[in-house]
Amino acid sequence: MTVRPVVPAEFDVVLAVCVEAFADEAVSAWVEPVAERRLDRTRELFTTSLRAAVDAGQLLVACTPGGEPVAASMWITLDGARSVAGPEDHADPTGPADPADRTGPAGPTDPAGLAGLAGPTGPSDDHSVSRRLAAVVAATTARHPGAPHVYLSAMAALRRRRGLGAGSAMLRHGLDQARELGLPVYLEASTPQNQRLYSRHGFQEHGAPIRLPEAGPTLQPMWHPNGRTAP
Repeated sequence: MTVRPVVPAEFDVVLAVCVEAFADEAVSAWVEPVAERRLDRTRELFTTSLRAAVDAGQLLVACTPGGEPVAASMWITLDGARSVAGPEDHADPTGPADPADRTGPAGPTDPAGLAGLAGPTGPSDDHSVSRRLAAVVAATTARHPGAPHVYLSAMAALRRRRGLGAGSAMLRHGLDQARELGLPVYLEASTPQNQRLYSRHGFQEHGAPIRLPEAGPTLQPMWHPNGRTAP
């Protein structure tokens, strides 16, 4: 697998990969329980935050040796420093690199950038979806660390391409870049299988699980110290 930041010129292609990969993730499936609507819902929920992540150099894509994008992950730097992907990495190869420092598309009070979607101006009039989305935002932001860190807010692979090592490849890349920044990494594992993957890469449980209401999934906060002491 080759891992690299997404460039703005390929946003539409990578957006399609992200929508398909993220749509059956545990939290996405809980927020929108109707399978027939899940792809459209995921596109509504993620398009804005993904575009902001691409512009900030914070969306990584994993590609097969043939160049096919099969997985993506979003790494948000929450300390006012440059993107975890690096200032040179996300520049469009057809244009000059932008050396400016970059911050994440959302502040620490809404690290996933979803709060604006949870109210009446959200992507639909479906009150159940808005209510569940608001519950995710409230539960995760309440537990988010205040110390400077990189937030791995989303990671998934295409169903037909799972098991090829894309997740491990992206974790190695993201952790290496965060280490260069001198920052730890935080995430919420949404399934026991995901938690085992993160544990293999050095993540540790960070407090009690987050139990979403209405029989929702249980999220396990996890912390990779990268040489730092956990807050």
